[in-house]
Amino acid sequence: MEAPEKCCDTQFKVLSSGDYILPPPLQASIDKIVEKEGYISHKTINRSISTSGGNFLAELYEVDIKGTTADEDKETNIFIKNKMDDIQMTILDIAECYNMENFFYRHLSILYDDIQNKANIPVGERYNMVKSYDATNPNTIILENLAKKGFTTVHRMEVVPLKFAQLSVQQLARFHGLSWVLEKQHPEYFKKKIRPLKATYQFNDDYQKFIDSMSTYTDKCVDMDKQVRLNNFKPVVMETVKKNYFENAGSRCCLCHGDYRANNILMKKDGDNITEVIPVDYQLLYYGCPVLDFIYFIFPCTDQEFRRKHLDDLKDLYYESLRKFLKYFNMEVESVYPRREFETEYKKRLDCGLAFGLLLTPVLFTNDDDIPDFAKDNIGKISVTPDPKMDERIRGLVGDFQKWGIL
Repeated sequence: MEAPEKCCDTQFKVLSSGDYILPPPLQASIDKIVEKEGYISHKTINRSISTSGGNFLAELYEVDIKGTTADEDKETNIFIKNKMDDIQMTILDIAECYNMENFFYRHLSILYDDIQNKANIPVGERYNMVKSYDATNPNTIILENLAKKGFTTVHRMEVVPLKFAQLSVQQLARFHGLSWVLEKQHPEYFKKKIRPLKATYQFNDDYQKFIDSMSTYTDKCVDMDKQVRLNNFKPVVMETVKKNYFENAGSRCCLCHGDYRANNILMKKDGDNITEVIPVDYQLLYYGCPVLDFIYFIFPCTDQEFRRKHLDDLKDLYYESLRKFLKYFNMEVESVYPRREFETEYKKRLDCGLAFGLLLTPVLFTNDDDIPDFAKDNIGKISVTPDPKMDERIRGLVGDFQKWGIL
């Protein structure tokens, strides 16, 4: 095993490299790409990699194809996410997760590109997507390896930089906007392919055990008075999350990302300046209320000081970005998603921000050498060793929700 390499803000470990032999189905996919890209001669360099806690349910690989075509010397850099065998993630349908991401890259992303191209949306105003390649099996996602172009992620324990948050919120607004545009331009497709998409979470006994397990870590971060408040909230955490995902009567809905957090948003820097972000990881797509994506992004990725300074501005930025994006399609945001409804839904669903924060923070703050094996272990029995920096994050989270009257 090679030593860890530091790549911008995220820890990146090469597990094996050079002449690493890919599993046969993955090699078949690479052979298909080699043929489609027109290589006459080529060599490949394969690496098995880890994101040190950024990904829990997949085997990750990098493949560099170098060679010549009829016209030029060429290099193709590929990132592979492959479903692990024997995953014990009982609260998610993993096969459906991979089907969902394949649906996005093989079908929906093509439609979204076509929609944006026909509207002549400038490069800097588009919803950004990673180039994808066809895979030979449904358990594999094959993408352009943007790490080779300088893209990286914010480390999961860090508060996201303001510029990163701003660009990410703009992209989120465009993602939601595209859903409403798709509904308008292709109503039958939307009715058959998008509206039926439900969240894949299974709210079962293991989910409740996971809630109970994570609370043993978060309770220790606060004083006795706040522990009492958290214990009063804990019995309704599962119902809170379930309600927000599945009870949408009367809510304006669209296609939602479902896992819109810092680890699933690639960023590119020019020196210290973040210039571009690209969302990835579409395994948890579902049809629901768009405010939930915004809340899911904010609370696991920021601290109390950040929210005090920037939360209201980011809400304004989301809505204005949606307004500007829909203008390209001659759609008025107040007709599609009135600001009053956005604010009502935000207040109605804010308690889910507390639930997300309490459930995700202990995992995000797990030390690199103690990352739980979500693929092999029952999630109800997962234990972690959070970094001490988690304490302040949880205290700020609890303090905000006490101030807002939810605790």
